[in-house]
Amino acid sequence: MSTVSFSGLASGMDTASLVSQLVELKRQPIYRLQGDRQSYETQISALGNLKSRLIALQDAAQNIDSANEFAALTGVSSHEDILTATPGSTAAPGTYDIVVDTLAQRQISRSQGYDNTLADVGLGTMTFTVGGEEQTLELTEFTTLQELADRINQEIDGVGASIIHDGSETGGYYLSLSGEPGSGGAFSVDTSGLSGGTPIALTEFQAATDAHLTVNGLDVYADGNRLEGVISGVTLDLHEASPGTTVNLSIETDAEGVKEQVKAFVDAYNDVMTFLDTALGSEGELYGNATARSIMTRVQNVMTASHDGDGLYSLMAEVGIERQQSGRTLEFDETRFADAIATDFSAVRDLFIGYEGNEGKAALFDTAIDDLTDSVSGMFKLGTESLNRRIDNVDSSIERYERSVENYRETLERKFVAMESMIAQLNAQGSSLNSMIFSGQ
Repeated sequence: MSTVSFSGLASGMDTASLVSQLVELKRQPIYRLQGDRQSYETQISALGNLKSRLIALQDAAQNIDSANEFAALTGVSSHEDILTATPGSTAAPGTYDIVVDTLAQRQISRSQGYDNTLADVGLGTMTFTVGGEEQTLELTEFTTLQELADRINQEIDGVGASIIHDGSETGGYYLSLSGEPGSGGAFSVDTSGLSGGTPIALTEFQAATDAHLTVNGLDVYADGNRLEGVISGVTLDLHEASPGTTVNLSIETDAEGVKEQVKAFVDAYNDVMTFLDTALGSEGELYGNATARSIMTRVQNVMTASHDGDGLYSLMAEVGIERQQSGRTLEFDETRFADAIATDFSAVRDLFIGYEGNEGKAALFDTAIDDLTDSVSGMFKLGTESLNRRIDNVDSSIERYERSVENYRETLERKFVAMESMIAQLNAQGSSLNSMIFSGQ
């Protein structure tokens, strides 16, 4: 960079300011390029925002793109105090008569009484056998009754320990051990390896037993009170045994649940469209962005296309999902949707789900968004790469302009220095001639 300085004393002009103003004019293309660069960065950020919204739409679509998910089943029990049911994604509608004869019980064993929780239980090894597997507890120093209970809870899987006090002044503190419900939770404890102190002597007060119930007349024995797999895709929770009482369990479509899932899908679609309406506007972050415009067209086409199927409904509008008069968002008429569900649930379902021979809206959105967000050939990938290339080109142009402007500055400074020097010389010559003229008089 030039280190020449000048003041304009010879010419009387503020040459430094003049050079600065001329250089500033020369920098105008750089400022325009910097504005372009900022615009490209803003578009990249906005595309990332749009991508996040599309992925949220895809998540909402995936919740209703299969028959099991769209079903939104619920379990209705005639005696919820005895039994409740929770259908999973693989459950199917059905009805069942269930009788809960016995609940699964946990084993409970209790020690002899101790005078207090600080009583010494001895040294050595205690061996616990739970579900056929041995676990050992090594007592290598003075261990109190309370410390033993704490170590069992921390180190022995499948057995819980607590101290129970019956109120007696002597011999009123007992170590109580309990396992998991069902025969699989049965345990045994070998205390023969203890010595010194007062070793634990356990007595079993309740044996571990399995639950027994009948499901549509079939005997079922379960190792616990939460049963999975007895009814495919359904979790049964047993709360109370009631021999002779038949619980009517119905696994049925939850119309309200389906409506909420579809509403979440419509809301996610509207979120995408609202963002695009603003971003693609004349003041928006993506104004003129071809990638965003193409994505909007793709998403709209998926939603508005007629469903190619044999069902009663082929358009979303027929089930209460219509484009609003202003803008691109959808209006969800919950009453019309509920009526359509009541009229022909399968036809409504087929508008959304995918299976062989049927491509519903949710399934189509899942596929379309996968394509748009593909990390190799997706439109977001290609659009972002294009903007990054523009940024690189702008950076190169700015660098070239900066060098050109610096050269221009140096050239101007040299010219003005030369001009000032010449003016100074002319001024000196003029002064000399004046002196000669006046001295001759």
